[in-house]
Amino acid sequence: MDLNYPLTRYVYRPVSRPLASVLAHTAVTPIQVSWLSALFALAGGVAFARASYTLGVVLVLVGQVTDCIDGDLARITNRTSRSGAYLDSVLDRWTDAALIIGLGFSDLERFAAPAAFALVGASLTSYTRARAQALGTDCPDGIATRDARLLILMVAPLFGAIAAGLWLVAALGLVTSIHRMWWSMRSLHRFDHADRS
Repeated sequence: MDLNYPLTRYVYRPVSRPLASVLAHTAVTPIQVSWLSALFALAGGVAFARASYTLGVVLVLVGQVTDCIDGDLARITNRTSRSGAYLDSVLDRWTDAALIIGLGFSDLERFAAPAAFALVGASLTSYTRARAQALGTDCPDGIATRDARLLILMVAPLFGAIAAGLWLVAALGLVTSIHRMWWSMRSLHRFDHADRS
């Protein structure tokens, strides 16, 4: 964990670790917790769509803590798995989309366009790193990590700045995806050169 994820490190994990320790003595599995986390986040997206912004933020926060519990629980109980990691990553993308779409639907006339661009930015940010990892390298997290995106998506509706927040997510996503592409291409070129040598 590094400083690209301050919310996860200093807010979510101090809560999730003790809860995971309690759950370690039960029959609850990490994958069950992953699904529960996604349900909280999806409920937050529905609350956003209904313009219940405070409720939405609370649900997102609970979902984020729960999202950390699954990994903590897997490590504590020695039940880490590729399938669990895959599910967690995919559900993160679904919940990101649910929050952005929810904000867009809260006022289609004003927020549909920025929500569409924010969705593209968030998707590009995630895909550029996932594809690099699939090819055997990784790239720095950049300025628009998931922590940053979710912080913007939670703060913006509370301060009546939804359009600005969505445009910011879109812009930061574009910048981060370009940065990750640049980094990954350099790394992959080195691999290609080594393969030809």
